[in-house]
Amino acid sequence: ALAGCSGRAGGGGEPMVAAATNATSHLSNVKVQLADAQNLEGMSDASFDVVTCCYGYMFPTEKETALAETLRVLKPGGTLVATTWDILYMMPLARDLITDILGKEPPTPDLNPMSLSEEGLFRSLVEGAGFASVEQSTSTYPFDLGTDRYMQFRCGTLPLKQKFDELDCWAQAESAFWEHVPKYASVEDGALVMPGNTFRLTTARKP
Repeated sequence: ALAGCSGRAGGGGEPMVAAATNATSHLSNVKVQLADAQNLEGMSDASFDVVTCCYGYMFPTEKETALAETLRVLKPGGTLVATTWDILYMMPLARDLITDILGKEPPTPDLNPMSLSEEGLFRSLVEGAGFASVEQSTSTYPFDLGTDRYMQFRCGTLPLKQKFDELDCWAQAESAFWEHVPKYASVEDGALVMPGNTFRLTTARKP
């Protein structure tokens, strides 16, 4: 946090809160707490100048409620800064792998990083919550999965770790990974690289 400012970091799980607490332990003007974006209990109305949310708004069940809570805790004239995914090639890869393992196409996951990827959707939600001066831009960057074959597989299937553990299907998953990953990645200087991942940066102001 900047000198003369105070910050509060909200995490969506105990491990994340513990990691953030450890990372900011030397900062006396930062407080870390477990928080539900849909119910920012304990945070007063009009108490923050800026709220940032990095790849978070895709996950609340009630996205409108989460944005309403953000608006509530911002001061008049305060700023929202948020990022969401437009393109994330790990997700179609993950769908290919699960389809092979289950023998059928899986349903859309409840926690879906792509739930706000539809053009104009997040803007409409932000404006519908009461924000003004909404501006958006996109940026694209590659995921470099390194040169180690084991780590390429583990990093490339990170969203599926829990499912693979549940199904005890790691060997089958690895075979499917190497079959499907060439559709989404290429080898550059020995590293497996997934290009074209695109996020959307949204800024908005509380009137």
